[in-house]
Amino acid sequence: MPYVTVKGINIYFESTIGNSLPIVLVHGAGGSSQLWSEQLSIFESQYNSWAMDLPGHGKSEGSLLSSIKDMTEFIYDFIGALSLEKFVLVGHSMGGAIAQEFVLQYSEKLRGLILIATGARLKVSLEILSTLAAGQMPFKDVNHLYGSCTPDNKREEARREMNELSPAVYSADFEACNNFDRVLSVEKITVPSLIIVGDEDVMTPVKYSQFLSRNLLNSQLKIIKGAGHMCMVEKPNELTEEIENFIDELR
Repeated sequence: MPYVTVKGINIYFESTIGNSLPIVLVHGAGGSSQLWSEQLSIFESQYNSWAMDLPGHGKSEGSLLSSIKDMTEFIYDFIGALSLEKFVLVGHSMGGAIAQEFVLQYSEKLRGLILIATGARLKVSLEILSTLAAGQMPFKDVNHLYGSCTPDNKREEARREMNELSPAVYSADFEACNNFDRVLSVEKITVPSLIIVGDEDVMTPVKYSQFLSRNLLNSQLKIIKGAGHMCMVEKPNELTEEIENFIDELR
């Protein structure tokens, strides 16, 4: 299995080999590289891409990180371990917060930025945080993550995967999200940016992406019809096509 050592920790990743600009994909809260499996399948033999499991997630070793800033520094060390330069950074939800923080700190490393189902601020309800802190899962189903076009079998698979995950992972990730706020800083982001959101996303509603689009001067907004928060799973072909078109423009 593919691992890279980052500051003494074995980090799992999936990758594809092609002839494109390097693409680094960062998953959201409670996620792993597997959430990008549809994109990686389409990218195969065309794009150079890497999707990692953050520390304490998926198959990666290490302790859970407590802040978006710490996760950003991890991404910096990860791309350093792979010797990547001038890449496109893609982030979903919490991963989008990490991507925003990264570009604000290390814009010289990036050729482009793709923000999927995220926002400049990611507040989480106190009820959810308290339930997770008590070691319990606050969600009985995954309907809040998916739009109306998602079939029941995909929802059931996602529900099983969610229930297999320790509440501690969600607790750490959601606390990091809750403390993230770059509302007053995102206008400093000048790298070419693509913002994608599902029109039925209730976790990070369309207005979050519209705010980003208004404040990132060199950006474009794409809204995917019939998709919720997990649009890379729900509408993989449409989302991947938007990514490919953006990267072709950069080239």
